[in-house]
Amino acid sequence: MPYARVVLGFLLAILTTGWGCMPGADSRPNIVLIVLDTVRADRMDCRSDNAVPTPRIDELCARGSYFERVSSTSSWTLPAHASLFTGLYPIRHGATQEYTFLDERARTLAELLGEGGYRTFGVSANPVVSIQSGLARGFDSFEETWRVSAGPASTRPERHPNLLALDELLEYRDTRRPFFLFVNFIEAHGPNEPPEPYRSAVARRRIDSREISEAREHDAEHYYLDPASVSESDFTLLATLYDGEVAQLDALVGALIDRLEADGLLEDSVLILTSDHGENFGDHGHFRHVFSLHQSTVHVPLLVVLPDHAHAGERRSDPVALVDLFATILAAAGVVPPASDNDARDLFAAEPSVDAERPVVAEYYFPAQALSLFEPDALVVHRDRLGRYLRRLRSIESDGLRLIWSSDGAHELYDLAADPSETRNLAGDPRFAARERELHAGLEAFVAESGGPRPLPGGAWRRGEPRGAFKDLDSESAELLRELGYLPR
Repeated sequence: MPYARVVLGFLLAILTTGWGCMPGADSRPNIVLIVLDTVRADRMDCRSDNAVPTPRIDELCARGSYFERVSSTSSWTLPAHASLFTGLYPIRHGATQEYTFLDERARTLAELLGEGGYRTFGVSANPVVSIQSGLARGFDSFEETWRVSAGPASTRPERHPNLLALDELLEYRDTRRPFFLFVNFIEAHGPNEPPEPYRSAVARRRIDSREISEAREHDAEHYYLDPASVSESDFTLLATLYDGEVAQLDALVGALIDRLEADGLLEDSVLILTSDHGENFGDHGHFRHVFSLHQSTVHVPLLVVLPDHAHAGERRSDPVALVDLFATILAAAGVVPPASDNDARDLFAAEPSVDAERPVVAEYYFPAQALSLFEPDALVVHRDRLGRYLRRLRSIESDGLRLIWSSDGAHELYDLAADPSETRNLAGDPRFAARERELHAGLEAFVAESGGPRPLPGGAWRRGEPRGAFKDLDSESAELLRELGYLPR
């Protein structure tokens, strides 16, 4: 197969039981972690009245636990996936909008599960989730499927490159050992262009190829320099196309489930379906998922299906952070987490921790990666447009209130119970003064406990030049990153 991969003792693992493993079959569950890149929580909420048809995911909802209040740790792929894999917030794992690489000092799920006797397989359609960015560390085999030419047959779910890679991985797995499978699907990421029949499944009218071609021309760079370049009707069309991609993801998830069930693997697996971040379509004056930390970009879906139908049909409303999947997965696998502190808690612990109602935090660092999309002199010529985004953001949610802290002092406060879409900024409102101070104090404590604040970047970083894995890219990765809006065209 033409998939690029990193193989760390993979062939040896097929032929032997592996270092430190007990003879005979291992009865621990398989772990299947599926990330639907860029899917907002309001597009996959396990409700019968969902505007987007997701019949295959709805079937899973009846078999698992859906978490209603889940916050990503950031509004961008790299820091969010790094948090999933390490149980750490960006302030501690360091893979951010400023530095696009996961430091080797952070232990990953794949490393820990591998050391615990699991076979570890990764499949990624997003070039940010890659060997280059450090996120493949610890996987026995890691398939970078964006390098595979899509072709006409790929519109059939079972012929999707991710599913073809999965076929190969399962064919050669060591059946005596449980496996950890991570799969990233990127269909919902812009530019939005769902194939049929998914486009027609969500559109109230026929959308022709000309409209789709014009929609592809809208990007964050042009929008932030000229917000009028994307009209309300443009956003409506883009959101509809996005919904079509969510419908396509449902079919892909269904095909993956069918593949696991065909081999009798699903009943013995912990299956986790989530997203890394959401998307803006004009929400709060933003486009895509840069420059902001509103709920539209950090509120993500989470469905967990456990063996033996445990917690089937359950809906939970306790606040959950994406980092919690780190502790949850390790606990399910019977693997002891590293001695160093992490920010995660097991979502199915028999005895809930005393901080079960703890605040959850999200972070957006100085937008060096996003600013790199603009012309080098854009910050000078368009200072009036872009100057407001030269900042770091942090959010904290506790007891129904959500504070978005900004390093430039332009803080925001929202009452999520009364205003879930965050349309009324209550910062400075005397009725909420005491609670606002508590939330600020909570963020200050979080930063202090995480090692303290780092200075804002200056010099080259302020001109939009992130350091790390986006340097010295191969041509395939760079081309797709440009297509996805992560690099200038």
